[in-house]
Amino acid sequence: MYAIISKPSTLPISEARIVPERFLHSLNSIRSSISLPNTAATTPQIYGGSTGGVTVPQRRQLTVANMASSNAESIDERIPRIASTIRVIPDFPKPGIMFQDITTLLLDPKAFKDTIDLFVERYKDQNINVIAGVEARGFIFGPPIALAIGAKFVPMRKPKKLPGEVISEEYSLEYGTDKMEMHVGAVQSGERAIVVDDLIATGGTLNAAIRLLERVGVNVVECACVIELEGLKGREKLGEKALFVLVSSTVDE
Repeated sequence: MYAIISKPSTLPISEARIVPERFLHSLNSIRSSISLPNTAATTPQIYGGSTGGVTVPQRRQLTVANMASSNAESIDERIPRIASTIRVIPDFPKPGIMFQDITTLLLDPKAFKDTIDLFVERYKDQNINVIAGVEARGFIFGPPIALAIGAKFVPMRKPKKLPGEVISEEYSLEYGTDKMEMHVGAVQSGERAIVVDDLIATGGTLNAAIRLLERVGVNVVECACVIELEGLKGREKLGEKALFVLVSSTVDE
């Protein structure tokens, strides 16, 4: 076995704090840690869905901390509830991978609504024209945000999924490369966009989405994710682009 957890379980949060968007960091580490074995046969990985398995250092612990941003002095009571509905499933989709499962969040209507509301409250007065959702779970969170703030939703898809003429951007995976595509004419130069996904791991897919939008003159204001795998340093790949997340999953030394 690769984890102390013997079945899927939600990870409790003790408190939620709000910190400035440019200085998001892990707050309290909690409470349900997963020890990874030191073995040459199987390399421990963390899985974030869109990025695939990502190798992380061995004999570290996976903990969860919560975060949000905008007002450093306030505590938003919605964050702990959201965090508590996200479960980690060890050894999925293969041994050594810790899968961050947001389907349990979707089963809780209040937590799901609170998640959408937090994003809507952040972006409703920022003159956003485009919510760009990264395949596939960006398609879950992006459309309700777009509807609520009066923006259009633009799907950022894997190759050969869109029927019309497309523009594409290649990005690196742990092994090999992949492409992200969107329809030509879906966005216009000068529009303001938010890129939405459920999770940021290494940052490769978000960075590709940013590059794709900026190639056609779109101003990418920020990236927005429910979860950040903080130990994989995905935000560093975004450079100076702002990142807003609600929950941080950290890999400790």
